[in-house]
Amino acid sequence: MKKHVFSFLLILQLFIFSFTSPTLVAQEWTEPVNISNLGGYSRVPDMVIDNNCIIHVVWDYRIEDNFWKIMYSSSKDDGETWSEPLDLLQNTDLWMSQPHIDFDSKNHLYVTYSYNTMSIYEMLIKMVVYDGHQWSDPILVSEEMPGSDYSKIITDNNNQIILGWYRGGKFYYRFYCDPIFSEIYCPYSDEEDKNLPVEGAITLDQEIHWVGSSASANYYGARLQYYLFDISINGWSEPQMLAQDTVSEGKDIALNSGELPECVYHNYPTGDDNTKYIRKEGNYWDDPELVAGVSGNQKYQQIAIDQNNDVHVVEQQETVEGYGLVHYKKWNEKWVGQFVDSNYIVRFPKLLFNNNKLFLVYSKTWEVEKEFLADLFFTKYDIVTNINEETHKPPELEIYPNPASGIVSIEFENNKEQHIDLSVFDISGKHIITLINKNIPQGRQQLLWNGTDKNGKEAKSGSYVVRLSYGRNFVTQAVEIVK
Repeated sequence: MKKHVFSFLLILQLFIFSFTSPTLVAQEWTEPVNISNLGGYSRVPDMVIDNNCIIHVVWDYRIEDNFWKIMYSSSKDDGETWSEPLDLLQNTDLWMSQPHIDFDSKNHLYVTYSYNTMSIYEMLIKMVVYDGHQWSDPILVSEEMPGSDYSKIITDNNNQIILGWYRGGKFYYRFYCDPIFSEIYCPYSDEEDKNLPVEGAITLDQEIHWVGSSASANYYGARLQYYLFDISINGWSEPQMLAQDTVSEGKDIALNSGELPECVYHNYPTGDDNTKYIRKEGNYWDDPELVAGVSGNQKYQQIAIDQNNDVHVVEQQETVEGYGLVHYKKWNEKWVGQFVDSNYIVRFPKLLFNNNKLFLVYSKTWEVEKEFLADLFFTKYDIVTNINEETHKPPELEIYPNPASGIVSIEFENNKEQHIDLSVFDISGKHIITLINKNIPQGRQQLLWNGTDKNGKEAKSGSYVVRLSYGRNFVTQAVEIVK
């Protein structure tokens, strides 16, 4: 595997802040718009943007404990206004869940979902299709395979629909060309290990890059896996383990301008909880980079790559009063973070890049008279605007000498009078020392770190991370201590 000495040092530690209101929104993202407005419990959205730049969103909506619907809404004006939520199935009972949506070159829509979620013995994958005029009746996808769940859907460049799902620890799929289904395939049926592709991204030459996980009797916990699917020959590569990390929910993949995959995932080893990023260069994968290493509930990682090949990651993180969504972007080889939204619970983000903008939909939960309510919210981020606005550029940390054997000088330009937290962490995210935590004036700032921890004990030789937090933003820089 290709090595980069400091790639694993890039870490972003969440700045835990005190709330001044129940919800705080970062300036670069637009004011969130309520998509659902149903007054009940909406969750687990999926989103696509078709060839006419119309945004389509589907989600679960709770009527009663065992009675859930699949809802749909769209926006024709870049997310400013949304259509009234549409009940796609018109079901009067049963729990429908986990909808996923895609479209073809004619902008026909395909929505898959899990049918009868409450009964594992009767659960199936079904689909409804919009032909530009009306929605079809439900179509059974996982024929004669009760216990099927967690559907996947990708449309290839020939308008062929690839429909996937899980059953009994195996991944199954079939092709659909209206109205014909292919037979059902299982790419790793003969292997003892469980291989489960989770998210896929398709290239122009009909290959799908998948990221997922595997489980085996040979190692503890699920491990991050990469799979390549050549649609033209219906052939799958051997699973490729990208890291020895134990992974949990939260894996996503995107393709850069060279159609090479870049992934983000939730690393959940014993005693730690962090987010990592890994990319492929040529025929090799880089070492994983540590994006965020904070204590508590980092989940639902999403990745998008913009027109400049800059990487963006959104995830849920725990805060002092609930949960928030944090947006990280890679800026000059540093991970820069900022809160998008926060509330009692904020989760299930879906992040897309389209037409020089990031689009984000997510579920936000609050409590009213001991009842939990949730709606879906939408926000967007203009890449061009935020690049051009000088005030949005993070302050540059200058650290020297680096490596250092004695006192370390840390300098940065503070663009206005504001509260600054400047702290040092080890590469696992453990807090070493806080150098400053107060309001400081505008101007050039310099602080010195003598290489000791908060108890005055000399820090060991190794790699450390300096984190500068300002407002709801943060930026990090690695430093090497050599004794």
